[in-house]
Amino acid sequence: MTRWTAARALPLLALLALPVSAQEAPPPRPVVSELVTEGPLRQRSFAGQIEAEVSAVLAFQTLGRVATLPVAAGDRVAEGQVLATLDQVTLAEDVEAAQAALAGARASAQLAAQTLTRTQELSRRGVSAEAQLEAAQSARDTAAAQVLSAEAALAQAEDAARFGVLTAPMAGIVLSTSVTPGTVVSPGTPVLQLAGLTGREAVIDVPAEYLALLAPDAEFTLRGHGDDQGPITGKLKLVEPTADPGTRSRRLRLTLGEIPAAYRLGSLITATLAGVPEGVVTLPATAVFGPAEAPQVWRVGEGRAVAAVPVVLGEPLGDRVVVTGGIAPGEEIVVKGVHSLTPGQIVGGRIE
Repeated sequence: MTRWTAARALPLLALLALPVSAQEAPPPRPVVSELVTEGPLRQRSFAGQIEAEVSAVLAFQTLGRVATLPVAAGDRVAEGQVLATLDQVTLAEDVEAAQAALAGARASAQLAAQTLTRTQELSRRGVSAEAQLEAAQSARDTAAAQVLSAEAALAQAEDAARFGVLTAPMAGIVLSTSVTPGTVVSPGTPVLQLAGLTGREAVIDVPAEYLALLAPDAEFTLRGHGDDQGPITGKLKLVEPTADPGTRSRRLRLTLGEIPAAYRLGSLITATLAGVPEGVVTLPATAVFGPAEAPQVWRVGEGRAVAAVPVVLGEPLGDRVVVTGGIAPGEEIVVKGVHSLTPGQIVGGRIE
C-alpha cells in the first residue's frame, strides 16, 4: 500500500519541481477589440431648405378688430402695399369720442378759471371766505389736469387710427398669416410673416458632435432636388446656440450670396461639408488610456500579446475620437477592458 502511494506521488513532485513558466499558463484575457479602418464619416450630408436672410413678423400697434387681410401665403408684395386693416369705423368713433371728451374738459376748465377769478375778487373785498377761495383754486387745477388727460386720450385715439393700416416695410413674399378677418388683435399680436426678396440663406441641422469638424468659415456644397438646381456653395454664418430638444441637433445658417433663381424660398436642399477627407480613422473613446498629454492604446500583436502604443488624437466625434497618428488601418486595437491589461499579456480572440 505504501509502495503504490509513493509511485503515485512521484509525478506530482516532478510537476512541482518545474519552473512557473513551464506550468499551465493562465487563460487568455477576454477583451473587446476593433480593427482599424479608414472609412468615411458616418454622415456627411444633411437635409435643409432655403430661407430669406431678412424676414419680419408684422403686427398692429393698437387694439382693434381685423377688417381686411387681402394677402395670403405665397403672395409677392411691394414696399408700402397695404397688407391688413383694422375696423376704421370703430377707430373713427374712438377719435370722435376723444374729441368730445376734450371739448367738455376744456369747457369745464374755462368755467373753473372764471369761478376762480370771481372768488379772488370777492376775497379781495373781504366778501368771500378763505375756504371758498381754496376750493375754487382746487377746482381750477383739477379741470386743467382733466384737459391734459383728454388731450392725451385724443392723441392716443388719433395714433390708433393711423396705426389701423398695416403696410409692407419692404418688398417681399408673404410666408404665412396668423389671423383672419374679424379677429380682435392686441398690440403686438402677430398678423403675418414677410420675407424679403433680396438675400437667401440655407438652414440645416447637424448632430452636435459634428461641430468639431467645422471651421469658422466652413464651406458646404449644396444641391437642390430639381433638374435646374445645380450645385452651389454656402459658407457657415451662424451656429444657433441652443440644441433641438428632441433630436439634440444644432442648426446651422449658411450664407449663399447670389444664387440661381431656381433656388426659391422653401426649396429643399442637401448640404455636404466640403474639405473633409473621405478617410478618417476613428476609435471608441473607451480605447484610449493614459494621461491626456500622452494618450495610448493597446495594440494586439503576434501571439495575441498586447503592447501599449502612443497615439495622436484629433477632435471627438460623439462617443468616438479621431486618431491622426500612431496606428494604421488593419491593426487590431483593444476598445474595452483597457485598464486591466499589462504589456505582453495574452488576450483572447477578437470580439466585435
